Amino acid sequence: MKDLKREIKVMTGIVTFAVLAVTILGINKLNSLKLSSAAEAEKNIKEAEELEFSSKTSVLKAGSKYQFAVTGDTDDTVWSVSDKNCAVINQKGVLSGKRAGSVTVSVRQAGREASYDVDIEGKKKVAIDAGHQLHSDSSTEPVGPGSSTRKAKVAGGATGVATGVPEYQLNLDVAKKLRKELLDRGYEVYMVRSKNNVNISNKKRAVKANKSGSDIYIRIHGDSSSSSSVSGASALYPSKSNPYVSKLSKKSYKLSKAIIDSYCEETGIKNRGCIVRDDLTGTNWSKIPVTLIEMGFMSNSAEDRKMQKKQFQTRMASGMADGIDVYFGY
Repeated sequence: MKDLKREIKVMTGIVTFAVLAVTILGINKLNSLKLSSAAEAEKNIKEAEELEFSSKTSVLKAGSKYQFAVTGDTDDTVWSVSDKNCAVINQKGVLSGKRAGSVTVSVRQAGREASYDVDIEGKKKVAIDAGHQLHSDSSTEPVGPGSSTRKAKVAGGATGVATGVPEYQLNLDVAKKLRKELLDRGYEVYMVRSKNNVNISNKKRAVKANKSGSDIYIRIHGDSSSSSSVSGASALYPSKSNPYVSKLSKKSYKLSKAIIDSYCEETGIKNRGCIVRDDLTGTNWSKIPVTLIEMGFMSNSAEDRKMQKKQFQTRMASGMADGIDVYFGY
């Protein structure tokens, strides 16, 4: 009888343990299911909150426009761009490229957000060479590819008869203003030099411009004469019979005329027109349309003083940029 009671007690314990085990396992499984369902729900909510672009681009030319769009576009959609110097976007999602650079287009809608990176490419690329440098270099180099004629690598340049300002400084001042003006108009710009204390020969300047991927090459200079009464601006270009770059003559003339006409119209400086020069090393090594702009005579007191005024230099740069626009048909 005692054995039977003991056996019943053992069996009761086993049943109790089994029930307890099943209960615990069930609770754990239920909790697991609850956690899984919560995670799935959270995932679904997150996916629902994500905003997707239905129309987008990663590259846009300056001066061009592109219509961005998102799925489920509503009245509360808000568009913005990270750098308004490079591009702007209206509240209809139209992105307008202004100047070369990178921007992030962002959009918000009902608490949801999305963004996309866009590269703004320049309309065209312009190489600018501010003629001369702090120290001249009298060692020589070939005037053109394969030529036996040699010239000094970099001449000293002129000096303002009234202001005493060296030509290399005037050239760089105007070149920097032209760079800013062109960037603001949506061009890419390559500067052959950005400071005076360099040693870059005229041949190397052309080679650097060639390798920069630029579409045109602008050489900026001040003029000088033994006569203080001579004034005006001119543009120098290679002739059709140039032994080195004759194939560039037609486009270089078109570039020269467009720039000198616009420059003189903007500044009021006398237009001396386009002049053929086949002895310019920096021109003869060029592989892209090239012009050398003689901005005015530093040997003329009135013209020298005028060209040193900062506001007038801004007009000089604007006039050149107008000519570049004309050349490219903008």
